Amino acid sequence: MRRKKMVVRGGAAVLAVAVAACLAGCSNPLSAIEASLSSPSIAEARGKQMQAAAPAVATPTIIKNGTLTVGLDTSSSAPMCITGSDGTFQGYDVDMAYAIADQLGLTVEFVGVSGASSALGQTCDIVMDASSNASGSVTVVGAYAEDAVGFFHKGGEGTVDKGSVMGKTIGVQDGSVSQQLLKRSDLEARQESFTNLDDAFDALEQGIVDYVLCDAFSGAYLQAAYPDISFCGSIDVPSSVGVGVAAANTELQNAVQQAVDKVCTNGVSDIIRAKWLGGMGAISDSSQISGISISAGTVAGSSETAETSDGASGVQDGSTAGANAADVG
Repeated sequence: MRRKKMVVRGGAAVLAVAVAACLAGCSNPLSAIEASLSSPSIAEARGKQMQAAAPAVATPTIIKNGTLTVGLDTSSSAPMCITGSDGTFQGYDVDMAYAIADQLGLTVEFVGVSGASSALGQTCDIVMDASSNASGSVTVVGAYAEDAVGFFHKGGEGTVDKGSVMGKTIGVQDGSVSQQLLKRSDLEARQESFTNLDDAFDALEQGIVDYVLCDAFSGAYLQAAYPDISFCGSIDVPSSVGVGVAAANTELQNAVQQAVDKVCTNGVSDIIRAKWLGGMGAISDSSQISGISISAGTVAGSSETAETSDGASGVQDGSTAGANAADVG
C-alpha cells in the first residue's frame, strides 16, 4: 500500500462524477458499472455464481460468518480507494473486493486500516492493495494490479525508448517521489513542477510539457479525461499488488487466491480496469523504459513523499514510496 491520498478536481472530476452516477443507490458498485457498460452476460454470470456459491470460509477463519471484512488503506490515492464525504468507499480496490467476495459466496463490509499486520485477524479478514514487501506476518496472494512510476504523453499507448524522453520537458508533482526519481535519473530532462497532477496533465494537453511522470495508476485515472494522452512506459520495475492475508490463515489464503484467479480470468477484472484506468493495459517488465540509470540517495530540495490533504486542489501524486537504486532497474 504505497500510494498516497489524492483529491480530484477539474478534468479528472468528469470520471469521478460519472462513476458516482453509476454507483448511486447501488449496494455493489461493480454491478452498476457492468450495467452501464451493457454487459448483462457478465452481470448475470456473477449473479448466478453468487447464488450458487456456498460460503467458502467461516468462523473462525473469518471474523464474521457469512461476511468478508475488507481493510482499505484510506490514505491510498485514487483510483485505488476514494472515501466519500459520507464515509463510504469506492475505487478499484472496492470493486475488486466485491468481486472476490462474490466468488467466495460472502457479503462485504469495509473498514479503514493504517497497516495490514495490525489489522488482519483483528478488524478485518483481508487488506487490499498489499505489496510484496509486506511484513512477515502478512502473506500477499492473488496479484490483481501493478505498482509503477510511469510516463504519460500525447500519443498512443506503448513503451517509448530512452532517447524519446532524453532531454525533454517532464512535468512532475512538486515534492513527489516521481520528482525525486527524475532528479536522480540520467535523462537530463527539463523538469516542470506542479502543485498537483491535474495541473500537470493540463500542461501536457496544452503542449507545455512533453511528458508527465507519476504513479501509473493515478495517471491512468486522470488520463481517461484526455482522449489523446496515454501511458508510454515506466521509469522503474513494475511490482505486483495483491491481497494481504494473515500469514497463519492458510485456509483463507487459498480461498482468496482462487477467487482472485477467477476474477482475473472471467472478464470481471477487465471491467474494473476499464472503469478506473480508462483501458490502460497491464504493466509488466516489458513496460519499463530500458537504459535509464537512477542514482542512489536523495537530491536536495525534493522530499521523498508528497504530503497531501483533503483541502488540496487537483490530484496529489504519492508515487512509489521508498524507491531507490536497488529497486529501480
